[in-house]
Amino acid sequence: MQIKEINHKGKAVCWMALVLGAIMLASSSGYAFSGESAAVNELMDFLLKKDFKRMGDGLVYGLMGICQRHFINLLLLNPNPMSPGVLNVTKYFIALLGPVFVLATVACGIYMIFFSGSPNVRSRIKALLPGIIAAMLLVMLSPHILNLLFYISEQLFMGIISQGPRNAMVILLPDKEEINPINYFMAKFDRITWYSGEGSAPFLFVSLLIVVSLLMVVIGRYLLISLFVMIFPLTLFLYLFIPTRKMGKRIMEQTLIWIFLQVIEAITLVSVVTIVAIFAPFLVQEVLILLDLGALIALVVIPIAAVLFFRDFLPG
Repeated sequence: MQIKEINHKGKAVCWMALVLGAIMLASSSGYAFSGESAAVNELMDFLLKKDFKRMGDGLVYGLMGICQRHFINLLLLNPNPMSPGVLNVTKYFIALLGPVFVLATVACGIYMIFFSGSPNVRSRIKALLPGIIAAMLLVMLSPHILNLLFYISEQLFMGIISQGPRNAMVILLPDKEEINPINYFMAKFDRITWYSGEGSAPFLFVSLLIVVSLLMVVIGRYLLISLFVMIFPLTLFLYLFIPTRKMGKRIMEQTLIWIFLQVIEAITLVSVVTIVAIFAPFLVQEVLILLDLGALIALVVIPIAAVLFFRDFLPG
């Protein structure tokens, strides 16, 4: 009897030992798993931050290099009104508007011959005929008129740029990292990224905003000018035809503003670069960075302001 009781107690002790061992094993496995999971999460976080930093650096510095090397060439770029593709579109509009001028001329002649009217009305109709003929000739010569406007704008641009310092954009975006505003923001981005990706994002956003805005001004100008070039015969017709003159005036003003925007940009660029070059030797690093940043902002804001505020300078 005593032996049976001892065996029963021994079995109970063994079961308790097995249960405790299982609990300890599970606990140790859980700690090991949580430790491994934390290490994996930390590694993934490091790799994501590294990729985010590499992507941000590549994008910003690539766009900044385009601004340094090609900004002036991009600003000088104009579509060719005499290229075959553009000529096909302009000839289509010219062919479309030709019958309108013919009908207007015939209508004036019929009215003068068959319908009586006051001398004042007849004299006004006679005065319209030379205007209709002149408008028809201008519409037919519209590609050559555009060529002349682009030539004048390009010559003014080159004359103004030649008066400023060489390598103007390198002065505003210098290779020396400590005085380059983009490098200043990107250095903040690089340092903060390792601690907080969210905290570094504003510095990346500001850097991207500056370089993208610079390029968007010149690329946007080229795209809009390409559109205005193709519809220039229609613009001339709308401006020269009295019933549609108000609409044609708006389109013509925008066409001229966007063509000569490169001249406004050239004046702005030479002015801000000259100011930076004069005052740079006397300024501390932080103030010079702010001056460069203000110059870059001016290259974006002044052309936009010119487009918004230059209005009603054409007669009619």
